[in-house]
Amino acid sequence: IWPGDTGNGVEVTALPDTDADDGETVTLGFGALPSGVTAGTPATETVTLRDDDTTAEMDRAALVALYNATGGPGWTDNTNWLTDAPVWEWFGVEANEHGRVTGLGLGGWDEASRQNVGNGLTGMLPSALGNLAHLRWLRVTGNSGLTGPIPAELGDLAKLDNLELVENELTEPIPASLGMLAGLTRLALADNALTGSIPSELGSLSNLEVLDLKNNELTGGIPSALGNLGNLQYLNLYDNELGGSIPPALGGLTSLRNLNLWNIGLSGRIPAELGGMTSLQRLNLHTNDLTGPIPPELGSLANLVHMNLGGNRLSGRIPRELGNLSNLENIYLHWNRLSGPIPSWLGRMITLRQLILSRNPLSGPIPPELASLVNLQGLYLDDVGLTAFPAWLGDMASLRYLRLGSNPLAGPLPPELARLTNLERLWLDDLGLTTTPSWLGTMTNLRRLDLRENALSGFPSWLGSLTNLQLLHLSGNALSGRIPSWLGNLTNLRWLFLYANPLTGPLPQSLTQLSLSALWIHFTQACAPADAAFQAWVGTLDNFRGATCGQDRTGSFSDVTLTPGGTGVREIHVTELRQLVDTVRAVCELPRAAWTDRRIISGETPVKAVHLTELRTALTQAYTACSLTPPTYTDPAIVPGMTPVRAVHWTELRDAGLRGLDATAP
Repeated sequence: IWPGDTGNGVEVTALPDTDADDGETVTLGFGALPSGVTAGTPATETVTLRDDDTTAEMDRAALVALYNATGGPGWTDNTNWLTDAPVWEWFGVEANEHGRVTGLGLGGWDEASRQNVGNGLTGMLPSALGNLAHLRWLRVTGNSGLTGPIPAELGDLAKLDNLELVENELTEPIPASLGMLAGLTRLALADNALTGSIPSELGSLSNLEVLDLKNNELTGGIPSALGNLGNLQYLNLYDNELGGSIPPALGGLTSLRNLNLWNIGLSGRIPAELGGMTSLQRLNLHTNDLTGPIPPELGSLANLVHMNLGGNRLSGRIPRELGNLSNLENIYLHWNRLSGPIPSWLGRMITLRQLILSRNPLSGPIPPELASLVNLQGLYLDDVGLTAFPAWLGDMASLRYLRLGSNPLAGPLPPELARLTNLERLWLDDLGLTTTPSWLGTMTNLRRLDLRENALSGFPSWLGSLTNLQLLHLSGNALSGRIPSWLGNLTNLRWLFLYANPLTGPLPQSLTQLSLSALWIHFTQACAPADAAFQAWVGTLDNFRGATCGQDRTGSFSDVTLTPGGTGVREIHVTELRQLVDTVRAVCELPRAAWTDRRIISGETPVKAVHLTELRTALTQAYTACSLTPPTYTDPAIVPGMTPVRAVHWTELRDAGLRGLDATAP
């Protein structure tokens, strides 16, 4: 019985408990009395709702249809299914005393493993699920064999409060009929293969608190109607292909705590209206294509703890209004086009734990006010134009992660950095270092040390003191000779990267004492010994890049071959060629080349004629310095704007680089 039902000409206008179950007593209210009904007819009546066996059997039939449609005999657990036992004794089924199904869970979150565990469902969800009229929650998760569409009939489940169909392989668009589930508080359809647009009808779910559609194949933008979800607390749309701009209407979501819109192809500006999301605690808009300035209105988000705007094309200065965010712990602004000085007012944000400004064209020194950030654990200032690092950085005792690489360093590293005894990760890559200070060997808590792309010519002996090291990155230097056997004493080492160095000879047998996950020695003259014991150890590595002694090295490349007309030359190909060419230059006692577009960034830096021309020139210089006959090429001159970059250009350079490396082997 529902408001609007009629009987004997009397319309039901009120049912105080419209969520009543069978067997409960409710009071009905009636509308105007029809002609012929006496005045003494009561305006209300108390009745007891009774179900009959037919509706309970309909629920049982819907469960049977689910079992048959999704490979029930092969489920991980199908206890009591299709038996005469009451349905509430069937695995995963919750029902009331009248046999009406109120909950259905086949797969769900496992706290011990911290992941969704499925129940082995295969096939497709049947439309008969829409007959479970008393269903309050439906959870079918973690079933990689479950495909096909979400049944539109689920929109008929008027009592549904929680719909969770996560980590399956569901396809096709989200049914607009789900917008009729007026009582829904949680809608989670994440980690499937859903396509199409987000239905604007979902904006009618006024009680919704969680909307999780992440990691699908959704397109068509973010509907402005989602701004009507006044009770929404969590909005997860990341890892889709939505595109478009951020609707200003989302700024009206005053109950929202988490907004996760990263990696969905967003463009345009960040709307100032987002400053109205007064309950927001986490804002993630990173890895999109957003442009324009950071809105100063974001400084009104008083409850914000985490802000990530990295990986966009935001420009202008960092607005000082962000200094009002007194609860902010993490601010990520990396990989943008922000300019101006590093703001001194950041030093007032004493709650900060992570400050990430990497890869922005900032100017000026590190402001001394940052020394007041006593809670700061991560400071990321790589590639921001710094020419010097102040000595007072050594006083930031709470630092655990310090990233200073890719800056035009004009002086030596301050020895005061040795006072950072809590430091676990240190990046000093691409600083033009020719030697490293011995005090680095006193930083015994280091877990990761990155010294790649400098000009180091020998393995520092102090490395042997860093017994807690788990990652050592020395690629792209001028390290020559054999790899020292004492590296085998670093028993905690898991990742060792030595590629793009003029190293020679077989790897030391001592490395087999290490439980490495990754070992990269490609673009060197070093090799893995061919004996069975060493090769068995190499087989235990998750990731090995390099050659076995006496074998071909072309497998060092991401793509061993490029198909003319089929495989385009990409950023990774240019980057790897540069590493190889710089290695040959180091062997021939030349410095690393100065490249146009020093960093080739995937998705941002198109491969241009100048990149290949520079590679040819730099390699020819190395050949000449080593008294080798310079290589010749198809299309001797690559004209910008006239000669398209083709697969043959990459192949010829690859082969010429490897020939140069072989020809200079001792």
